[in-house]
Amino acid sequence: MTNLEERVQRLLLLVPYVLRNNGASVREVCDHFGIKRSQLVSDLNLLFMCGLPGYGPGDLIEASIDGDQVWIRMADYFSRPMRLTAAEGLMLYSGAKALAAVGGADPALNRAVEQLSKALAPGSLERVSVGLEAPEELSSVNEALQQHRRIRLVYQSHSKDEVTERDVDPWALTLSAGRWYLAGWCHRVDDERLFRVDRMRSVEVLDTDAEIPDDLDLSRYESVYFESAQAVEVTLDIEPTARWVCDYYPLVSQVKLDDGWIRISLTTSGFAWLERLLLRLGPMARVVAPESLKEKLVSTACAMAERYSD
Repeated sequence: MTNLEERVQRLLLLVPYVLRNNGASVREVCDHFGIKRSQLVSDLNLLFMCGLPGYGPGDLIEASIDGDQVWIRMADYFSRPMRLTAAEGLMLYSGAKALAAVGGADPALNRAVEQLSKALAPGSLERVSVGLEAPEELSSVNEALQQHRRIRLVYQSHSKDEVTERDVDPWALTLSAGRWYLAGWCHRVDDERLFRVDRMRSVEVLDTDAEIPDDLDLSRYESVYFESAQAVEVTLDIEPTARWVCDYYPLVSQVKLDDGWIRISLTTSGFAWLERLLLRLGPMARVVAPESLKEKLVSTACAMAERYSD
């Protein structure tokens, strides 16, 4: 989490806390949030620029330190409990589930959505279904990728707003922000290209072998999940609270273990994104296989610890 994210989260907690304890001492507030007086002053100065639309003198939050007491005014809406209508609750629930489906959620949001689902009227969620469907052509592209076959695409170009037919040698499939992309060599332009799979009108797997360079460097795609013909199967054990991982990435299998954890298997051709995922999960995940991933993760964690040791 960045310093900016930490600061925003602290401010969202600090404002209602001070509103409930207006006049609290500087030391009390600093001890409660684990910050120094200088950081508290900086946070309160930032609040002067926050408020309701209009942003006039009567709309902005007033925050100050008077003597040794902390005061916040013009922010009563932070102290009022949120009351959602049934329609607002369903919209919030659907939006959060859609965010999770494209990889934009986190455990905190998942817990909030779980509480929201309990508060909604019984049976109201039975008619709500939120998911991320894979494009129809994805299976054909993946088949060609695994068999090292050239494909013929009828493709809708977004930049030129035209439909073209082209032969492509597939190199790798990548998943980014909930969308599948194909990286490969396009014979129509005689150059490397990246194609969005959901813009493919049709895919024909040809009998021609795909030409894959011997020095092909797939590391450029390692920042996101991607698959290629050289994919490796990875097995992880994850805590029940990290179940959202099962919704983010295409799994080969998942099994609930006796201790409540979930054993998942997936294939990937790059470990960089997986390292970041595992570092983010921390103790909520265990690497079962391959052994090389365990060693790489330990090495990365040690390098990070050494970098921030000062």
